[in-house]
Amino acid sequence: MSNELSRRQFLTGATAFALGSAVFGLPRRAFADDAQAGSTIVILHTNDVHCAVGEADKTGATPLGYSALASYVADRKGVFGSGNVTLVDAGDAVQGNVMGTLTQGQALVDIMNATGYDYVIPGNHEFDYGMPQFNHLVGSANATYLSCNFTDKRPEVPTLMFAPYAIQDYPLADGGTARVAFVGVTTPATLTASSPKSFWRSDDDHTCVYGFCEDDTGTALAAAVQNAVDQARAAGADYVVLLAHLGQDGSPDIWRSDALAKRCRGIDVIIDGHSHQEYVQIKQDAEGKNVIITQTGTQFSSVGQVVINPDSGTISASTPAFEATLLREARKSGDPAYVQEATFGRDASVQDAINKKVADVEAQTGTVIGKSEVDLYAFEDDDYTWAVRAHETNLGDFVCDAYLYYATNAGVMADIAFVNGGGVRANLNSGNVTKGNLINVNPFNNQLCYTSVSGQDLLDALELSASSLPESNGDFLQVSEGLEFVIRTDIDSPVLRSGSTFVGIDDAKERRVRRAKLHGKAIDPQAAYTLVCHSYYLVEGGGSYSMLCKNPVTLLGLDNDALMEYVQLNLHGVIGQEYAGAAGQGRIATQVGPDPDPKPKPEPEQPEPQPPANDVSDPKPLAPTGDDGALKAASAAVAAAAAVGAAAFATTHAETEDERA
Repeated sequence: MSNELSRRQFLTGATAFALGSAVFGLPRRAFADDAQAGSTIVILHTNDVHCAVGEADKTGATPLGYSALASYVADRKGVFGSGNVTLVDAGDAVQGNVMGTLTQGQALVDIMNATGYDYVIPGNHEFDYGMPQFNHLVGSANATYLSCNFTDKRPEVPTLMFAPYAIQDYPLADGGTARVAFVGVTTPATLTASSPKSFWRSDDDHTCVYGFCEDDTGTALAAAVQNAVDQARAAGADYVVLLAHLGQDGSPDIWRSDALAKRCRGIDVIIDGHSHQEYVQIKQDAEGKNVIITQTGTQFSSVGQVVINPDSGTISASTPAFEATLLREARKSGDPAYVQEATFGRDASVQDAINKKVADVEAQTGTVIGKSEVDLYAFEDDDYTWAVRAHETNLGDFVCDAYLYYATNAGVMADIAFVNGGGVRANLNSGNVTKGNLINVNPFNNQLCYTSVSGQDLLDALELSASSLPESNGDFLQVSEGLEFVIRTDIDSPVLRSGSTFVGIDDAKERRVRRAKLHGKAIDPQAAYTLVCHSYYLVEGGGSYSMLCKNPVTLLGLDNDALMEYVQLNLHGVIGQEYAGAAGQGRIATQVGPDPDPKPKPEPEQPEPQPPANDVSDPKPLAPTGDDGALKAASAAVAAAAAVGAAAFATTHAETEDERA
C-alpha cells in the first residue's frame, strides 16, 4: 500500500525499490529510478547494535555487521554522491558482549569510526561504564553526538551536554541545496535504566547532577524536543529527522516515540531505538500531520534506510520486514524471511579492524572452563526476541543459582538471588564453555553483593517485576532455586509510578503476584531474608527497585566471576540436565483468571458405634485375675495411646491446612 502525505510520501517496496543481487540483504540498487540520484538524500541508520560487530557465529557464518554496512554505504555514495548519503546511529552501540566489557566500549567506537558514522546519540547503555569513560568515548568518536535533553544540572541554569541539533546541507541536481536537521533525544528512563551512579555527584553524594528532562507527564521532554525542532526550522532546516532512543513496547508511556510524535510538530521522521523492535510506522503529530517512525531491531538484525527526494517532495523509510526486502541479515538459510548471500561483499579495511578486535578478545577470554550438556536461553527460538525479559528461562535459573552459590561458597547463608532479564545478554550454547561465553551472558561486570530485606519488600519487588507483563521488560526478575510464585497476568498491575520511578503499591487493587513461597513456606512479610543481587539494584536502585536499597550491603565479586565459579566448583565443570528445559524449572508460573475456590474441609470420620461396655453376649462375669495394678496400668496405656493418636490427628490436620494456605 502507499500513503499520500502532505509534502512527502511513504513509499512501499513495490514503488520504491528495484532489488538487485544482494548479500546480507543489501540491495545493489535501492530505487527504481537511479537517474534521480542527484536529487535524492539517503539516510542509513542503525540502533541497539550492542557490540554485534559481525564476527563469525558458532556455525562459521558471518552475519550482517559493520563491514557489510560500510560496503553498502560506499555503494550508496557511488550512486547518489558522497555528499548525499549520511550514516547515523540511535544509541546503545558500545555495550552488550565481552568486546565491550573488556575495552569499556572503546573497541566499538574504533570500529564505528572506521565505518564512517556521521551523527550518533547516546542510548542508556552508553553510560554503563561511568561518566568519565563516557566522556572519553565521546572524545574519541569521529561522529557528532547530539542531544536536546541530556543536561548538566550543576550550574544554576541547567546546561545541555551536546548540541541539540546539527544541520546537514545536501546538494541537489539543479544546483540548489536541501537542508536536513538531525535532532537528538535520549529517554529519561536512562536515569534508572543505566547505572544510576553514573549520574551521581560522587560515590558519597548520591545527588543526581545530570538529567534528561524527566517529569511525571512527559511535558518537559516534549518541550525540549519542540524547542530544538523550532530552533532548527528557524535556522533554515527544510526537513527534521529526530534521532531518538525512546522506543515503544516496554518504554514508559509518557516517553514513547509515538507518544512524543503526537505532542510535537515539525518533525518529518523519527529514527528510533531502545525497545529492540523493528517497525516503520506513520503517526500523526500535534497538528494532525504525518510522521514516519522507524526502528531496526537489535544486534544488527537489520539496517534501516530513509530516503528524501526534495524534487518530488517524497520521503520513504524501510527496514527488511517492513515495506521492502532490504538489508536483511542472512542467518537462517531455511527461513524465507531471510535473503541469501550473493555478491555484495564487505569492506576489507573495516573487516580487518573487526578481526583484530575479535582476536584480542579471544586471546584474553578463550580459556575453556567447563562444558554444557544443554542449550541455555536468553532468546526465544527465533534468536531475536528476548525470552529472559518476559518469563522464566533455564539461563535465568542458572545465573541466579550461580549468584546464590557464590555467596554460599563465601560463607553467606543467603536465601534468594535475583537477576534482571536485561542483565542476561546472550544464549549459552551446549558444548565447551569459555570465559568469554560467560562474560557475554553477564557483560556488565556488575558487582555482586548481599543485603537483608523484609519479606514485604521482596513481595513488592516481585510485584514491580511483574508489572509490565505480557510486554517484555529488562527489569523482569529471574529468581534462584527454592523461590516459587504465580503471576496473574489478566489484571492491571497495582504498581504506582512517577515516570519510570517506583512509588508504591495501590492497596485498593489486587496484586498480580500470589502464592510466593521459599522452599515450600509462604514468604513472611515481617521476616528478614538475605538477598544476593548486583549493586545496580541493591546500591544504586537501578530499575527503580528502591525497596531493595534500605539496608547496608556487603560486597562479593563480579557477576561473571560467579558464573565461572559455579560451573567449576559447584557443578564440577558440567552444566547438566537439571537445566535442560528451556522454560526453566517452574519457579515462575503465570495464571489467567481468579484463584480456584479452596476445597471444602473434609468432614471428620465418625467412629463406628460401639456397644456399651456391659452389653456382652455372654452375661457371665469374668473371673477375677487378682491383678488390679495390671488392670490400672493397661487402662492408663490405652488412655495414653488415645492421646497420642489425637495429637497425631491434630498435627496432620494442621499440616493439611497449612498446605492449602
